[in-house]
Parts: sequence; structure tokens; C-alpha cells
Amino acid sequence: MRPLRNNLQWRVLQRLEAGLPPSRWQQFMLHWQTMARQLRRKRFSTLWFHGKGIARLIWKSFTVCRLFGVPVQFHITWFIYPAGFLVWLLFDFERPWKMYFALLLLLVICVSLLVHEFAHVLTARRFGIGSLRVVMIPPGAFAELETALRSPSEFWIALAGPLSSLILAGIFWLGFRAFVSWGSTWEYPCLYHSMRALQFGFNINLWMAVFNLLPCFPMDGGRILRAALAVGIGRFFPQYSVQKFVTATLVAVRFVSWPVALGVMGYAFFQWEDYWLYLILFPFLLFVAEIEYWDLRTNDNSKDMDTTN
Repeated sequence: MRPLRNNLQWRVLQRLEAGLPPSRWQQFMLHWQTMARQLRRKRFSTLWFHGKGIARLIWKSFTVCRLFGVPVQFHITWFIYPAGFLVWLLFDFERPWKMYFALLLLLVICVSLLVHEFAHVLTARRFGIGSLRVVMIPPGAFAELETALRSPSEFWIALAGPLSSLILAGIFWLGFRAFVSWGSTWEYPCLYHSMRALQFGFNINLWMAVFNLLPCFPMDGGRILRAALAVGIGRFFPQYSVQKFVTATLVAVRFVSWPVALGVMGYAFFQWEDYWLYLILFPFLLFVAEIEYWDLRTNDNSKDMDTTN
């Protein structure tokens, strides 16, 4: 008896015959159709399996485009931003123009994050280090490189992000001043909201540059500090040159990042309404810093792969 197959199943079989796995959308629809079929037949034994499969596919980052040959992916949690803007619009009476303004803010956020991360990616490429992907997550983004960074390349790769944010802030500022100098801007809502978006772009890029330069590992400032310490240890303390990267990481994490993070969290605790997010962000940064330090100490304890003093 010939098994009945729908169009989706035939397309999946064609991909398998060509040696390709089912696409992400095909996997999602297979799980969904099978789960719906099991519900109609009142068979609940495999619902948990298909439910987990759907949740895993939704939670996984998906590729939107490729820039400079690097996939740009969005995590599902990034859509907290548009959801928040939509909730904000529900309580506003000027919804058409507020929708336009919200879309401009989303565009500014995406451009600012991508410029910052691709500054890291392109600088790493200059040092022969490839990039696997750039992932957009709340409250920012990160670039996943193919290999771990070493000094002195880490110094320039980490510094490229804040410098690009400063340059982009200057571009937004010039655009904002051009709108302000044109007196008719205030008469047209479209131009007025565009001017506000440019002002927002200046503020957020200036904040990104300053915030990322905080010497709190694994942020850019912490990586700049570690690279500088590793070079300094190798040059002025040659007896520790073998372990210079591990020692630099220890100093950057334990003696700099912890005091900076605790100071910021202490300030955020007393300014709860404006800086509550820092009480979540900085413990996570310290957790990642400790993991990277212990991983480096375990795997690189006997050898420093950077040969440049």
C-alpha cells in the first residue's frame, strides 16, 4: 500500500535525497502537523517530543541576511524591543506618527549594533581571524569569532567597536544639527520625528562607546585592559612571559572587573528606577568572565600561544 504524503513531506524527501537536511521551516511544520494529527487522534504520547522540537526551533537564532560574508542572526528574545514599542503605542493618541517614530528607533538600534559588531568582525579579519556569525540579542549583540583572541590583536579588535560607535555618534550628531538648522523641521511631523531619531542615534552610540570602554571583562574595555596587561607583563616581567595571558586575565577579572561591577551594581541599587537593568547585566558579565578565566587557566596553563611580547 502506497503511503500518503503531502507536499511538505515530498519536499523534505527531495532535500534528503539531495543530501540536504530539512530546512528550519520544514522541521517546524513537520512537528506542527504531526502534533495536530496526534491531537485529532487523541494520542498524547508524543506531544511532549514535538512540543520540545517546536520550542527548540523557535528559541534558536535565525539568519536574516549576510553582511561581508558573515551571517546576521536574530534571537527570538530580540523581539522584546518591537513588542515593547507596540505596547507603548497602545497608550498613545498619535499612533500613526508614533509608529513611524518607533520604526525609526528600531532601525537606529539595529544599525548602531551592527556597525559596532562589524567593526570587531572586520578588524579581526585584518588579523586573519574569521567570524562565524553576528547575533542580535537583548540588550545588544555579539560577534562569534572562529578562534580565541590573543594580545596584541585583541587590543585593536576590542577597540574597534567603541571607536566605530563614536564615529557613528558624530554622523548622527551632524544629521541632527542639519535638521535643527533648518527652521521648517518643526512644521512637518515626518521631519520632526526623523530629527528625534537622529538625536536618539547620537545618544545611544555615545552611550555604547562609553559603556563598552568600562574595564569590566568581557566587555570591550576589559579586553583592551587584558591585552595591554599581557603585553606589559611580557615586556617588563619576562620571567612570567609564559603565563602572561593567564596572569593578565586574572588581574582583569579579579582585581578590576569585580570592583567595577560591584560599584556599578551598588549605584544601580540606589537608583533602581533608572538603572535596574544593570543589576541583571553585570552579574551575568562576571559569570562569563569567570568562566573564560577558568577555561583559559585549565587549557592554557602551560603555554601562551601569543609569541609577541
